[in-house]
Amino acid sequence: MPELFHVKPPGEILQVGESRLHVLAEGDGPVVVLCGGLAGNWFDWDDCARHLQSDHTVVRFDRPGFGLSEPSSDVPTVRGEAQRIRDVLDTLGLTGSAVVVGHSIAGFYVEGFARLFPDRAAGMLLLDSSAEKEPKRLFPRDLLLIASRAAAASFSTTGLQRLLGTTTRKILNQSVPPSGSSEATLEWVRKIYREPHYLEAAMIEYVAYTDMALELTALRRSSKHPLPDIDLSVVAAHTGHTTPWSIAWMAKQQKLATYLGGSFHVLRPAHHHAMIDQPEELANLIRRLTQPNRRDDT
Repeated sequence: MPELFHVKPPGEILQVGESRLHVLAEGDGPVVVLCGGLAGNWFDWDDCARHLQSDHTVVRFDRPGFGLSEPSSDVPTVRGEAQRIRDVLDTLGLTGSAVVVGHSIAGFYVEGFARLFPDRAAGMLLLDSSAEKEPKRLFPRDLLLIASRAAAASFSTTGLQRLLGTTTRKILNQSVPPSGSSEATLEWVRKIYREPHYLEAAMIEYVAYTDMALELTALRRSSKHPLPDIDLSVVAAHTGHTTPWSIAWMAKQQKLATYLGGSFHVLRPAHHHAMIDQPEELANLIRRLTQPNRRDDT
């Protein structure tokens, strides 16, 4: 089956700051920004976005190196990614406030956005978010960055990435859309997960995790950057199978909700990429943030 190099991107390639990013803006109404987790792509949110775009302006974008966005040599930071969310909105002419949704590591990014740009945050939802109470750096970051770039280059030049890219996706992302994955999505997966810059960007974002956790901790402790008075939800994914790990994870997510002063919800059955497993249920939880008077448990 031919690769999709000739297919028009579903969104637009826009100049956002110093980066050329793949950006989608669909629908009309209150603005919602959907931010994917580590190495996330726009299509992970496809079904959730469809449930929202009838009465919302839904914004998605691929961070540099992921999806169809051009790569960057910059190492991600919480401030940088918070600024990127604002820059995407400004580039689209959406200069009001928005509900920001962050999955996994992007929980750091949307919380940073709310703290750094409080006038732009109308609400916040953290989906199975990364959460660190006392992050510690075990190895020098610069050393890890060198090793990660070398490993990514090796996997690419030896052909291992092309051979194992889609298999790695299946191992790391076990979520399945309610109606199954479309052939177009499967083709995008086959193309994107084989791109050398995609693997490098993923490894660099992973290496930057501890530093970003430390950065967010500093923001939380700073009197200059309190959370604005907005509706906030922490949503955890539960497979439906109770294990010691799942019990610990639910407790960690509930503590995060308590710490931030938000509500706590569980999506089940769902894997870590719960926006794929339970798109309609997640859309309903997001809608409760954009429509504060709506408190039904749909």
